[in-house]
Amino acid sequence: MIISEWVDSENEKDEILNLSRKIFGNMEIINPSYFDWQYRDNPQGKAIIVLAKDEKNNSVIGIEAIIPMRLIIDQKIMMGGLSCNSAIDQAYRKQGIFSELISSIQNESIKKGISCIYGVANDKSVNSFIRKGSIEISNLPLLVRPLRLSKYFDPPISKLFQIFDGIWKIKRNINSEVVPFTNQYNVDFDVLIEKVSKRVSVIQKRDKNFLQWRYGNHPTRKYQTFVLKEDSILKGYVITSETVINSKKIGVIIDFIVDPEIKTRKKLKDLVLVALENLWKNGVSLAIATCRSGLLENEILHETGFFTIPQFLKPQPLHFILIHSDSNNANLKKLQINDNWFFSFGDYDVF
Repeated sequence: MIISEWVDSENEKDEILNLSRKIFGNMEIINPSYFDWQYRDNPQGKAIIVLAKDEKNNSVIGIEAIIPMRLIIDQKIMMGGLSCNSAIDQAYRKQGIFSELISSIQNESIKKGISCIYGVANDKSVNSFIRKGSIEISNLPLLVRPLRLSKYFDPPISKLFQIFDGIWKIKRNINSEVVPFTNQYNVDFDVLIEKVSKRVSVIQKRDKNFLQWRYGNHPTRKYQTFVLKEDSILKGYVITSETVINSKKIGVIIDFIVDPEIKTRKKLKDLVLVALENLWKNGVSLAIATCRSGLLENEILHETGFFTIPQFLKPQPLHFILIHSDSNNANLKKLQINDNWFFSFGDYDVF
């Protein structure tokens, strides 16, 4: 087996896509446009990808990738990396290849000035990361808000739940300060993230360039952004998407961020309710979000009908892990503490 960093060639791209197709099937990860968007077009820089190859035929049998991300830590910028799309050919598993890829990408990240790697691991991979020295920051909370609950169930149970559709219907007053946002993300979002970074220790830098790449330029997913403006100043936004999980139409609060210096807290609730109303109209059965307790955004979500489900009821655990941090990084302890982070579904690549 040979471990090497990809050279960003079309041949290696094709091999990575072929392995992904073999492992994941017909999913967006095998889309060439998605590959270019995720690995090549990121405004923070190209992905770091480490490949495992079979020495006999030089074919790619394993992949570990990280995407450069800028983190704001106590209002200072630090380069981090988001781990994503780990894959090992089934015929080569249980041979220690995954562990070697993790070690190799840690070394490559240090060379390229990336001080920490983080990600959300599933049950299959989390133990391998932990054995290589990773730290589980938290098991991300899952917040749920029923919408058209009857659509989550099949007949005849669905008919029994139709009465609850009226109970969970969105009830709000019209607020002209909350509107859909359909333009290019602009400097208003830069100003907002600078304000928010003063109340949280660790947050991904959600500036206009990142938001445009992550949501505006995504080649395979559609996102809806709603903004709240007070006296023409951006005070918050919600980004949503719709997906299908276990054949059920689910709404996702991808990102939700607000300026606490707002005159009326009710406006923050209106921002969420407008987004939920749009999901309701589109026939979504329920909405999900992740947002840790102690944040203003968490409070607003609960005030608009979300509740945190017990860990044992979650469809699958969401292991938020710190895979690697440079031992010379003064922020190591800060990064290990969940209450220092602002982390949403938009901060990783699944949604």
